[in-house]
Amino acid sequence: MSLGFGSRYEAASKSRSDIDEDSDAKVTKALKPIDEFIQDLAQQVSKAGAEKDVATRRLYQRCVIDNVYAWAKADALNDMRTPNAKLSVPSRVGGIAIAYAEARNQVPGLGDKQRTIEAWLLKRARETVYFFDNEATKGASRNNLRAWASLGVGEVGILTEDRALVDWAIMSNRTMIEGAAPDGSLPLEMNRMRYALHYQLHAMTPLVASVARLCDAGYGKGGADFGKLGTMAHFSVNAVKDPKIVQKINGKSQTVKPGLKPNLSSLAWLEPYLALSDDGAMEKEFVSLRPLNNSKLGGNQTALYDGRRISCAITVQN
Repeated sequence: MSLGFGSRYEAASKSRSDIDEDSDAKVTKALKPIDEFIQDLAQQVSKAGAEKDVATRRLYQRCVIDNVYAWAKADALNDMRTPNAKLSVPSRVGGIAIAYAEARNQVPGLGDKQRTIEAWLLKRARETVYFFDNEATKGASRNNLRAWASLGVGEVGILTEDRALVDWAIMSNRTMIEGAAPDGSLPLEMNRMRYALHYQLHAMTPLVASVARLCDAGYGKGGADFGKLGTMAHFSVNAVKDPKIVQKINGKSQTVKPGLKPNLSSLAWLEPYLALSDDGAMEKEFVSLRPLNNSKLGGNQTALYDGRRISCAITVQN
């Protein structure tokens, strides 16, 4: 119901790259129940996707609906007491919304449950928009946190056909992509010193997923310049293979371990990227590492985007 905590970083760290271990542990502990809930939801979505028996698959999907309904009925996450709590919640709301979206249309007769869930998601999404438009710091309003907010807000907009939320997500995605450097790096994330590559990937995850889900729902290009998004994708993958690429930008060795295999969760966005771009060269980079999973994106991304090609023509009129 309530969250209130400070930053993971030392107060004097202007680049937000010096971890305060005590504060970091407190933040992780506060968010753990929510993150475990989202992981459980994503697991049910993935089980449903892999289940051939219709009745069993429906049980998994109804499990997702019933558990999200319990949170919605209680008006969970309604009391965010600090700016850092307000920054942390949008990505979690997005994870819940995506899991719900993957189950909603497969379970008939939701009635009041659907109305309760979607009214709750709308409240959380509109609170997110207000915070980022009026209270968030200049950096947070344009970095990876904005990308996570965009994913959550956009997903709720798609679910509820709220065009204002969809447009906010599209605008946010466009701003993120336009702000990228010509080489595909994100300047605000490159300023994060040894965590720069970590946060580049942390921004790409919701950004690519948001564009893909908006496109798939019929909202055009989802705010994307696909040429530049491709440059950002290739920069990110090349930097994971060789983090010295980022070190040359900011002069700091990176916390990300080199190689695709140790970073699969942070690279799960490659599946929606491939569905958007049909980038065969990129697929060759990770085909042997499938499946790619990320709970905040709905679990098994390989299963969700298996063999799909997402069209980005505008088809929605509302």
